[in-house]
This record gives sequence, structure tokens and C-alpha cells, in this order.
Amino acid sequence: MSNEQSGRMDADARRAQIVRVAAEHFGRDGVAAASMSAIAREAGVTRALVYHYFAGKEPLLAAVLEAEAQRLLVATAPLPELSPADNVARALDAYLDFYGSSTGELRAFYAGHSSALDAEEIADGNHAHHLAWLSELSGREDSPALRLALTGWLALVQAVARGAVGHDAPRRGELIALCLAALEGLLGTPLSPTTPAPHGAFVPQEQA
Repeated sequence: MSNEQSGRMDADARRAQIVRVAAEHFGRDGVAAASMSAIAREAGVTRALVYHYFAGKEPLLAAVLEAEAQRLLVATAPLPELSPADNVARALDAYLDFYGSSTGELRAFYAGHSSALDAEEIADGNHAHHLAWLSELSGREDSPALRLALTGWLALVQAVARGAVGHDAPRRGELIALCLAALEGLLGTPLSPTTPAPHGAFVPQEQA
């Protein structure tokens, strides 16, 4: 992107452009090795402008993680024409895609153990969203015990994602079937097509 094109952007669009480029650099090079000058150059802005929006790498990384969380929310949003089981399977498939294609600090975030600035707060927000979605899906009365059980299921999903990376990993369909069976076993009932579809979005990511 040229500086002239960048100049036509409003502040929000320019900031988003920097975040998109930073996500690529952090994923490819790692946070420590990523260059703020290189990020600025590829985003078509000056280094000073990057620092105008972000005081350093940590705030920029936090913005990247927030954007990634929102991107995954969009990818996993349930579709009204799908059954609950199909919506969960679709969300699991998207999460496994995001996890498998990520590296470094982004993968740590998807795995729920990032130590980056604001990562825990972002994960906490997603965690609350997941639990509300799953609690509604279960058809059971919300309770601390149910939320604890569902938290355990989210941790299982993360463990499955870690095991899905590598040449000897089971096929994607097998992993999704495993997670669905575990959820239905926890709930004590199949995910029926007649169960009302939840209103939120499912992101299988637990708090750090």
C-alpha cells in the first residue's frame, strides 16, 4: 500500500491495516523478532505513526489478539438453518483451522495460555461467551456446576487442537466427532436438531 493510499484512510481503517500486517509478522517471525519498522513499511505508514497508535509491541500484540478473537467469533457464529450439532461441528472445524494455521504467540492465545498484555481479559470475555452459549444449548438451568463441567469441555477442545497438529494426527472428522460425543456425554443427551440454536457465537478457547 502506498503512502498516498494510506493517507486516504480514516484513523480506524489505518489502525486496522497496521493490526492486520502485524498479525502476519508476529505469526511468521515471532513477537521478539518482528520489526516495527518492517510492519510500518508493509502497512504503508511511517514508524512514528505505528507508535502513535501503539506505544510498543505489547499494545500492538494485544490489538492483534483482540482482532483475532473477533475474527474467530465471526467464523464460528452459528447459522440459523443448521442444527445445534451442526453448528457446534462447524465451530469446532473453524477453531481447528485457526489453531492449526497459527504460530507463536497467536497459537498460545488460541491454546489459552498467552501471557501477552490484555490476553487474559480478552480470553475471559470469550470464556463467558462460550459458557453462556453452551449453557443455553444444553437446555439445562444455568448453575455453577454446569459451567464448571462446560469449562472442562472447553479445555478438552484445546487439548484436542494441540493433538491435531502433526503428521500423525487423527483426521479432522474424527476429532470433531470426539468433541461432539464428549459434549453430548457431559450433557447426558444428544444435540437434537429441535433444540433452539443459541444466539451467541462459539469459540472453543478457554481463559488463560
